Amino acid sequence: MTIIQRLKPHKPKAILIYLFKILFLAFVYHLAARLGLRMAYVQINTSPVWPPTGIALAALLIFGYGMWPGVSLGVLLGSLLTGAPVNLAIGMAFGNTLEALAGAYLLKRFFNFHSAIDRIQDVIGLAIVSLFATTISATIGTATLTLTGLAGPEGLSAIWITWWIGDLLGALVIAPALLVWATPTPLHSELRRKGEGFVLLLLLVLVTWYVFSDRPSASIYHQALIYLIFPVIIWAALRFGQRGATTTVFLISGIAIWWTVQGIGPFSLQSINDSLVLLQTFTGVVSLTALILAATTLERFKAAEAVRQRADELATLNESSKTFLDNSDIPAIYHAICHLAVTHLGLDATWIETDGIGSSKGRLAAAHGVPIEAIPDLKSFWDHDTPPQDYNVARLRTIEEMPHSVSRSDPAHQSYASIPLVFSGKPFGILKLLSKDKSFFTQDRQLLIQSYANLAAVVIQNSWLFEEVRRSNRQLHALSQRLMQAQEQERLHLSRELHDESGQLLAGLMVQLGLLERDFDQPKVVSNRISELKVTTYELQNNLHKLAVNLRPASLDHLGLVTALEQYVSEFSQQYNIEVGFEAVGIQKERLPNDLETALFRIVQESLTNVVLHAQATCVDVLISQRSGHVAATIEDNGVGFIPTSPTFEDHLGLFGMRERVEMLGGKFTVESSPGKGTTVNVEVPSDA
Repeated sequence: MTIIQRLKPHKPKAILIYLFKILFLAFVYHLAARLGLRMAYVQINTSPVWPPTGIALAALLIFGYGMWPGVSLGVLLGSLLTGAPVNLAIGMAFGNTLEALAGAYLLKRFFNFHSAIDRIQDVIGLAIVSLFATTISATIGTATLTLTGLAGPEGLSAIWITWWIGDLLGALVIAPALLVWATPTPLHSELRRKGEGFVLLLLLVLVTWYVFSDRPSASIYHQALIYLIFPVIIWAALRFGQRGATTTVFLISGIAIWWTVQGIGPFSLQSINDSLVLLQTFTGVVSLTALILAATTLERFKAAEAVRQRADELATLNESSKTFLDNSDIPAIYHAICHLAVTHLGLDATWIETDGIGSSKGRLAAAHGVPIEAIPDLKSFWDHDTPPQDYNVARLRTIEEMPHSVSRSDPAHQSYASIPLVFSGKPFGILKLLSKDKSFFTQDRQLLIQSYANLAAVVIQNSWLFEEVRRSNRQLHALSQRLMQAQEQERLHLSRELHDESGQLLAGLMVQLGLLERDFDQPKVVSNRISELKVTTYELQNNLHKLAVNLRPASLDHLGLVTALEQYVSEFSQQYNIEVGFEAVGIQKERLPNDLETALFRIVQESLTNVVLHAQATCVDVLISQRSGHVAATIEDNGVGFIPTSPTFEDHLGLFGMRERVEMLGGKFTVESSPGKGTTVNVEVPSDA
């Protein structure tokens, strides 16, 4: 299958463009071959100056391996039009094409070659591959000349070396210049830099012309002038990178070849071919020196740029963290995250979703750079085919990746990113990012954005924790006040009970004892006094018992939780005229831990107290059960109910105290209620708590 057959038949324009490239490459290759053959002195088809090698290698690296027919066609045209036999033309076409293909393949396969030659790795790869690949053409070409009888065995060594040197210098001089100038790079338009470049080129031409111009070649002074070229090459490589280096080497090579062919210059020997071979060797050293120096400079510049970029990123994250720390309000932090993502990270729009992230139920927490009413359309466009389970995975998309079947609802933005906000391995939100630049999310920016998202997640979680701490502190403060008030009320209640009831009874008892003492000689009166003393003593005993039960029922300590609750529920039902059902299921004969029994008793007591104060209920069910190493308590009433998510619920200290008791035992406490449907309190704690 040919190259043309592999092209899609419904794209004739692409086929025409491809054919034009092939013909243009063949034409340029042919012209360069004619130029090289004008300097073929050792053999009519062998030249120490062979630019076509560099042209072919550059063409395959820039446009791909599919350009090889242009190389073959150029060699055939160049050979046949210069009078070479057909068999020689075919052999040379095969060798030169294989040389270019091998060079391009080896550079890409083993060196990950950059056409900009901006790494020392690229220069070393180009030198090694050129040394090897050019031997292919030199060997095949020399063998073809021998087989066709155009070269004898006695001159094969000189032919091979000349052929190899010419191809090698084409790969080291022409190919780098074409590759570098074909690679887009930022242009410096400063007038001062343009002036510097003009001065550099002028000085280079003058020095090179002076060194290789008509001067006595045998003079030691003239030989030493060669070194004047190196400061200019160093200047070009350091200040103008690979474009400066390749341009200076190309100009030096051209001027030097011109004068050397004329038999003039420091490399002029008796044989022009030997002179050119010697010159090309010098030019190869100059080329590698300039390329390595420029690549080193570029790598150092990239390293410095990378350090500066990392410093800028750290400064951005540091400034963002300061901004976050200045905000304690959670909505303000959401807005700050979106705002800084646009202003500091260079994005065009961003928003944050929480609560059901990625779904239609996702809550929009904040947005910046895009109208809120436009976000649903943006979500449906960019996330239309994303499975729900993938919403917690970071995703990047460009406009080219979107299916044509999806209506284009976002004409402004070209790239999109979705970054989950994760804390402790659990996603709780998602950060959506949009840019008008389709290549915005580079690998470095992805790292910065992920770091920013991690920082935002930590800040949000800390804000939630701080808010929880503040709320808990408020509740603890209120609970502390309530405990102090309850303590004072309990003391007041005890004082009143002891003073108003027990105290009065004791006072009456003292009076009756006094009367008994006065009338001790009257048996009938004494008998009556003793009966009154018994009644007073019984009342005093009942008051003290009632007081002791209210403080802590003795049955809880001596008989256990179930008996204490049965007694309390019975007394509660009689006192408040509320029907209370009590049931204990699965409670073992062994007693539960004392702290657990006390906590469950107080929770039931507090729940029934809340029923009296708030529920307006007529019926209450209390269930205590034990199973699977846990003890559960359920208190359910048929009262008016309430909304558990209301602020009053959060501040209800009775419920807060019950929750604290349960959590201290490592259990779970929940309240289920709704207006008009009663309230259910559920408690579950480990039985060994």
